[in-house]
Order: sequence, then structure tokens, then C-alpha cells
Amino acid sequence: MRQLLLGLSMGLGIVITQFSMAQSFRLVDQSELLYLHLDSGLVVVELNGIYAPNTVARIKALAGAGFYNGKMFYRVIDGFVAQGGANDEAPDPNYPPLPMEAKRMVAPTDAITLVPSPDLFAAFTGFKHGFAVGLDADKKRSWLLHCPGSLGMSRANEPDSATTDFYIVIGQAPRYLDGIMTVFGRVIWGMDKVQQIIRADVTGSGIIAADKPQTKIRWAAVGAALPKTQQLALMVEETQGKLFEEKLIDRLERPQAFFYEKPPRVLDVCQIPLRVKLAN
Repeated sequence: MRQLLLGLSMGLGIVITQFSMAQSFRLVDQSELLYLHLDSGLVVVELNGIYAPNTVARIKALAGAGFYNGKMFYRVIDGFVAQGGANDEAPDPNYPPLPMEAKRMVAPTDAITLVPSPDLFAAFTGFKHGFAVGLDADKKRSWLLHCPGSLGMSRANEPDSATTDFYIVIGQAPRYLDGIMTVFGRVIWGMDKVQQIIRADVTGSGIIAADKPQTKIRWAAVGAALPKTQQLALMVEETQGKLFEEKLIDRLERPQAFFYEKPPRVLDVCQIPLRVKLAN
């Protein structure tokens, strides 16, 4: 069995081997899940407190206080993002502007599975604990990527100006926003419900007028605060280890008979689907 070793200078690396269909899963702790009940249905987000600890703490506090209950998705651009929250309401002094949490230093203990392909927006890309990440050329800093389903904090022009409103990537990955926005989570359940969020008129700015139909956030809550009968036991595909490394090489080489002509050996980190399932 042939092997290709892609190593990071700090000892991180991946071994790519022959593909198998087996996959490994991990159970997501309810304290790291944000439930959003929209007009269109239930959406569940896995939060990332490693990359955005202050933002995740803020989101949990807002959800716990009922801040998002009844709020709308008021800026929705088809093929781009759906933005929801207060929408120009008077700033709440209880929630001052947050520091930008776009990039963090890579620790020697970080386990990042590299994607074996050049990328247009980052020197390296990979996965850390289920989240798509970019790394700079010296592998000293990494950041979460704007893949479809990612959640980020809305802000003004100033980097440290996000307060309460957030957006969900609903179209092709706007990777040019990587590293200049705080990404704090990703949808792992109910992306079909996200795609049902009412869009703005394509001829306008993306803002939906107050007198026009908008999708409401009926309620938001952290999973640990919900009764067990309302919790979903969600398991997501592991992105470290041999099984995932085998999956990457399979998607890179496309050995299936369907590909009578092989596509270029390019692997976009945002086009590697991660499986999610309910625990038995």
C-alpha cells in the first residue's frame, strides 16, 4: 500500500493511504451546540471556542438571555450570506464590541490534517476537529474558513466592532473574507432549513425591507440548556486519523470508474463533505 507523508514542521502531518469506506465519528457535547429554531425549521450549529472564545461566550450569553428570539434574517443575498440579529437597533450596553478573533497561533499540540492541494487563499489548508482551517506559509497561524454553512460575526469597517449580529454562508465560499472576520461555528444539522431563509430582491442591496417577508429566529438556545427531549445527539465525522486521510486521497485521485477522464488533482477544502449522523 503506497503512502504519501505530508508533514508540518512542528510534527503535525498526514499519512495518505488507500481509501476505505469506513468512517469514524465523535459525539458533539451539548454545551458546544447552538440550536436555532427558524420559521423554516431547526438548525444546529457546532461552536468553536478554540478559535473564537470571546465570541462563543457572547453567543451563548445572547442565546441564554433570549436575545435572538423573534429576531429576523434581514440581509440575505442569494449565493452569499444570510445575516440575522438586531439590525440597527440601539446598541445594547450589555454587549460591547468584541475583539476580532480571526487568527490564532498554532500550538505544538494542535492536530491539523492537511489537505494535499494548493489553495488560492492560503499557503496550506486542512481540518482541525471538524473545522476547515487555513494556515500561513510558516504554519505559525491558522484561521477558520468561510466554507458553506460557516457562521461569522457581522461587523462595521473597524475590525473590533462586532456585537450581536451574525451571518451564515449560504452560497459559494466567500474565501476572500478569511482572516478578516471572526468565524465561530458551522451548521452541522438543518442546512436545508438555512437554504429556505427568505432572500432579498436580487436587484437590491441585500437588505430586506421591514414590510417585506423575512425569516424569523423563533428561539435560540445552547444545547445544554435544553431538556434532553429537545436535544439531538449529533455525531460528526472525525477529521484526524487514518480513515479521514484515506478519504482525502480518494477525493484527490477519483479512482471510481465514473471518472473516465480524471479531473485535475486539486482538492478544495470547502468541497470535502463531512458526515453527520444521529447517535443510535
